This record gives sequence, structure tokens and C-alpha cells, in this order.
Amino acid sequence: MPEDLYAPIADIYDFSYDDFTEDIVFYENLACAVDGPLLELGVGSGRVALPLARAGFEVVGIDTSASMLARARVKLAKAKPRMGSLELVEADMRDFDLGRRFGLVFVAANTFQHLLTTADEQACLGSVAKHLAPGGLFALGVRSPTSFAWEDAGMPAPLLLDWTRTDPATGDLIMKFVATQTDPARLIRHMTYVYDRVHEGAVQRSVFVTDLRCPTLDELRLLLQQAGLRVTHVYGDYDLSPVGLGDNLVIVARAEAPE
Repeated sequence: MPEDLYAPIADIYDFSYDDFTEDIVFYENLACAVDGPLLELGVGSGRVALPLARAGFEVVGIDTSASMLARARVKLAKAKPRMGSLELVEADMRDFDLGRRFGLVFVAANTFQHLLTTADEQACLGSVAKHLAPGGLFALGVRSPTSFAWEDAGMPAPLLLDWTRTDPATGDLIMKFVATQTDPARLIRHMTYVYDRVHEGAVQRSVFVTDLRCPTLDELRLLLQQAGLRVTHVYGDYDLSPVGLGDNLVIVARAEAPE
């Protein structure tokens, strides 16, 4: 199993990202359009999967981060969905076998961008195709490579303040800093996230470093086609705006039914 990159920030992830909810309605609408259970790749702490379970869907979520899955299990125990369900499995989205098929498989919140090579992307989509029911849907959202400036390759990356917030649970002041370095030849952004928690004058620092690849729309179309998934819709954001009017590429593909 890969290294648990999220361990240093597992306790602060929800505080940092729980206010991002724009994609939840999008995935819920897709879930209403299919039959069968749902599968989320890179479920994390359950930001999307838990609301879907509360809405009455049967959801399975996989992730390689034991620390994030532990957070999801705590939240699941508190939520106790009455109608739906959420099963959490530690597994790699490049190579998993759950022994069942799903009506919808999705990868939310740029998680697909953690796959840094074509081989990894192909492996993931191959596993997706094996788990989709005939006619089932696959959806993913990534940041569009055109939404970034790539001309600063090789330049020093300043650590910039992204936001300052107060933790309502503790009253601690939390500051998020971000530094970005680019590799335009590989369409990879090297990201460093620094979180400073100020408690009674003392500073506790957590650092998260990761690489994110920004595949092009043409590349994603080809990869999906090679996996037997036919692209049906492409949007520029989760509000279904056209490509180019948002910072994202949101793609929906359908599993081709066997002839």
C-alpha cells in the first residue's frame, strides 16, 4: 500500500475542505440516474460519500489513506444513515477488486490527478471498467490545465497565505499557506501545503507535499475510450457550465454494453 500522504493533515482536512460542497448535488443527480450501488475512488474522510449515504444510496468508498478512512469511520458512526449505507475499504484505485459491479463509479475533488503516469491512469480506468455494470456511469472532476500558468517552471516558489480561519471547536487560529512549482513538460504541479495552528501562543505546523498531474481533455477522452468508456458529457464545472467557462473538466462516461 502506498505511503499515507494525508496522515500529517488528517485532523485538519475536514476543517479545510468541508465548505466545498459544489460537486455533491452533481454526483447525487448522477446517482439518481442509475440503478445499483455507488463506488467512490479516493473517498477520503467521506465529504461526498456520506451525504450520498444520508440521501439513501448504497455507497462503497475506497482509499489508500488509513488516516483519512479512520476519520470517515468516525463521521459515519456519528451520522448513522437511516436509509442508505457506506462501506469503507482500504484499497488502491489503480488496482482493486471488490467482486461486484456498480451503477456509478466516480472520482471527486481532483483525486484522479494523483495518478502521475499514463500507466497509472490506464490501470485505474481498467479497474473502473471491470466494476461498472453494463450501461453504468463513470464520472470524474479534475482541474483544467488551461486554468494554470505554466511559464514559471524552474522558478522559486513563494509560500503564500491562502486563508486564516478560527477553529470553532477549539478557538485556535489556523493559517493555510501554499507553494506551487510546475513541470509543464509532464503537466505536473508540485504542491506544498503548510498549516499553522496557533494555540495559546504556540504554533503547531503540519506539512503536506504532493504532486498533481493535469491531464488534457483530449488525453482523458482517449484513455476513457481505451477502457471501453464512452464520453457522454463534458462540463467546465459542476454547475454544468460549458468547458472553458470554469476552471475544471468534469466528465461523464458510460460503460459500453457488451455486443
